[in-house]
Amino acid sequence: MRARRWVASLVAVGSVAASVAFLPAGATEDRDPRWNVVVIVTDDQDMSSIQQDPPVMPYLRAATQDPSGHWVVFENGFANTPLCCPSRATLLTGQYAHEHGVTKNDDALLLDQRTTIAAWLDEAGYHTGLVGKYLNQYPFGRSPFVPQGWDEWVGKEQGTGKTVYYDYTLVQQGVEISYGRSEADYITDVLAEDAVAFVRDAPLEDPFLLWFAPTAPHPPWTPAPRHRGAFEDLEIVESPSVGELDVSDKPEWVQDLSPLGKPARARLIEERRLSYETLLAVDDAIRDIVEALESRGDLERTMIVF
Repeated sequence: MRARRWVASLVAVGSVAASVAFLPAGATEDRDPRWNVVVIVTDDQDMSSIQQDPPVMPYLRAATQDPSGHWVVFENGFANTPLCCPSRATLLTGQYAHEHGVTKNDDALLLDQRTTIAAWLDEAGYHTGLVGKYLNQYPFGRSPFVPQGWDEWVGKEQGTGKTVYYDYTLVQQGVEISYGRSEADYITDVLAEDAVAFVRDAPLEDPFLLWFAPTAPHPPWTPAPRHRGAFEDLEIVESPSVGELDVSDKPEWVQDLSPLGKPARARLIEERRLSYETLLAVDDAIRDIVEALESRGDLERTMIVF
């Protein structure tokens, strides 16, 4: 029952305003009939990246437009508390922020680790794994640890200045492993390899939960070397609110802001392009995860929520 409530809440909240889900066609009779679940949570991705044409995530766009109808797009999903840590806690628990207690980005310690989807599904016999970002400030000033409910854990250490694409530390099954600045250390690709390994090696007799949470497209926007410059010529359509001249109908704090000049607007557009380029590696990761599911014969018995 708790797991069903969580799924309903996840569909309602979404990691961006539009979430997509791949629905399995059925399950084989000789295995546990319960679905696998793959949750993909990007970091600070906005709706414009989903709506951009040409698409900045071409694999995901093509999959969601597949005429087979396997994908469902939820166009009216909203984050009730549009902050990183509260939203992540809500996705994990299915509760509003005022219920789970994480109302600010430095409140992660308030989350009861026994009340997450991982704890529930692990207790119900699922094989569970997290790859990527868990909650802000993890491991919360403590020695590296694996939160309750996770059988496999590759959690990125967080904190001030920790949102980076190189020179980061991952906690793998409680052990810190540091990465450098080589091309092979690019974090989205490293996390994608771990996610694919989880899918490939998960026990065949049990259903599984994979929580894949890459850094992209959070600043500082650092595309993978192979994707740098990919959207150099992409036309970025600005929101009407950017540089709006008449803000008399806006809150006082908006009216008090300095006008946004041309250099600042040009910088915003360049930053948007860079953020889109970071999403190309995420798109590659989604493709690799789907192909890994297909290779083990599990694609038709897996729900994927983006």
